[in-house]
Amino acid sequence: MFQTRPTPANTPFLIGPKSLSHVDLEAQLLQVAAKLIANDLQNKRVLLMVRDDLAFAPMLLGCMRAGAIPLLLDPGTAVRQVKDLLQHTRIDGVIADADIIDLWRTEHVPLPAQQIRVGTVQAKGALLSKLLGRRAPADLDNWPGLLAAPAPALLPPARQEGPAYVVFTSGSTARPKGVEMHWPALLAHLHTIGEHYALTPASRLLNLMPLSHADGLVQGVLLAYQRGCTLVRPAPFSIVAIEAILIAVYREQVSHLIAAPTALALLQQYGAPLAENFDNGHFRFAISCSAPLSTATWTSFSQCFNVKLINTYGLSETGACGLYAGPDAASHKIGSVGVPRDMLAKIVRDDGSAAGCDEAGELCLQGANLMHGYLDNPQATAAVLRDGWLHTGDLARRDSDGVYWITGRLKEVIICGGYNLSPVAINGVLMQHPAVLEAATVALPDPTWGDIPVACVVLRPGMEADQQQLLQHCAQHLGTHELPKRISFTGQLPRTPSGKVITAQLQHALSQSPVEASAHGNQQEDIFALATELFNLPAGVLTGDSGPANTPGWDSLAHINFVIGLETLFKVRLSPSDVVHMETMDATVQLIKRLTR
Repeated sequence: MFQTRPTPANTPFLIGPKSLSHVDLEAQLLQVAAKLIANDLQNKRVLLMVRDDLAFAPMLLGCMRAGAIPLLLDPGTAVRQVKDLLQHTRIDGVIADADIIDLWRTEHVPLPAQQIRVGTVQAKGALLSKLLGRRAPADLDNWPGLLAAPAPALLPPARQEGPAYVVFTSGSTARPKGVEMHWPALLAHLHTIGEHYALTPASRLLNLMPLSHADGLVQGVLLAYQRGCTLVRPAPFSIVAIEAILIAVYREQVSHLIAAPTALALLQQYGAPLAENFDNGHFRFAISCSAPLSTATWTSFSQCFNVKLINTYGLSETGACGLYAGPDAASHKIGSVGVPRDMLAKIVRDDGSAAGCDEAGELCLQGANLMHGYLDNPQATAAVLRDGWLHTGDLARRDSDGVYWITGRLKEVIICGGYNLSPVAINGVLMQHPAVLEAATVALPDPTWGDIPVACVVLRPGMEADQQQLLQHCAQHLGTHELPKRISFTGQLPRTPSGKVITAQLQHALSQSPVEASAHGNQQEDIFALATELFNLPAGVLTGDSGPANTPGWDSLAHINFVIGLETLFKVRLSPSDVVHMETMDATVQLIKRLTR
């Protein structure tokens, strides 16, 4: 990858709040690689957890150029999860934000000696030295000071075998597993994606996914670097950033948009007045990734912005993608996941035999882009990689044209009174109702039925529907035994940073009885206690002025989870406008007081 990629002289690599050229990126990643090689971290594991895109890209690529193995953690990972990871995984070095390393030390996280601190706060006296005309010596051991080191001598050849990186599964229901991707698989996958999207150095990819997750990593930093094109990142995705994102589509001449279905739905919901920004003379198509794309979102997004939207199917275990619905007309069947590219796919029955045309079974994939296995977990690896095939755990069917359709998930089948129910099917019917924006159905235990399906619904702004109306709608499409036994309403579904619904959290929220979920009397105390728990903060840290901009852990995912908690605790429903204006703890307290009068 490092020897064969295009080397454009004037092409930006990253466009965001601050920009970075390919030339400057190359110089920076070589400095990082030289530092890691000097620290004897070649072929060793380096935990990477960095918030800022401008630092993340050279740190990641520098790791890989040095022959180290970056283990990527989402910057929002809680301390207890980091502790748990280090108890089960050997780590030889750490690259992380300075405040995060300080927090880990305070919490007695066992860290290796080799560390690079990112964004270290200026030392005391730096301002005085600047006023007196003296320049403080650069901290050559940390970022960005290490960039001031002398230009490195010729580095050893870059590795193209063995482990390239490790990403962790979302961990919504269990301890995350480390997906170990080797160099041949990564290079094969980047080639497939680049050719399928017809990328050139002139392409500009607006990727809204977190860079520490497979779709942000592979279809973002690594793809832009390997193809010599530009990655556009105007702002972390949130409702309040939608205007800036759509302005960037036009201003930066974006050619491809890569986003999760939730982001696509919200862009369409709140960004419709800026639809003409996609008519920038360069835009080719949008790409949905990371989670199931509903027919409703697929159609409404395409019609709203007058652009082609393609759907991809894949897992961290396949790199990012595996099947593509589009951009070619033959595979672009709305509702499907298309056809495999540079992979083989098959549908198998429970007994392992091949399923027939339009017969549902487990989807299995085989190809050069498959993971090597789960890090330090041979039992989990053997459970999904069998005879060269990845058993995805997803139920699918193949139609007569060879196009694949996801019909459910093996582990998500709800067995209610002896019937096997598909949450995907229930969600699909609910989302056909004009008032429903999103829906998620989970299983809750029941002493009589074993499990019962309970749905949670997000309504479109300005539209209304109650449980009875939605159940009547479902009854027109589902059998009596398939109907959800209860429908709850919320302003946002709890999701991982990559866009997947957090099943365990949703089940917990829906299982709370009115007594368990009730507040304790003092609204302000209850709100602060909830926020302290969700943001993983010590007691007493939050103040009235605390908000997403100045509070560690209060990221977009935590904000959504905060909304869910408030709605459950106080029996209220927050509108999208309410969610946007929860800018501080004081504002949140006043909001809840207004809604509970």
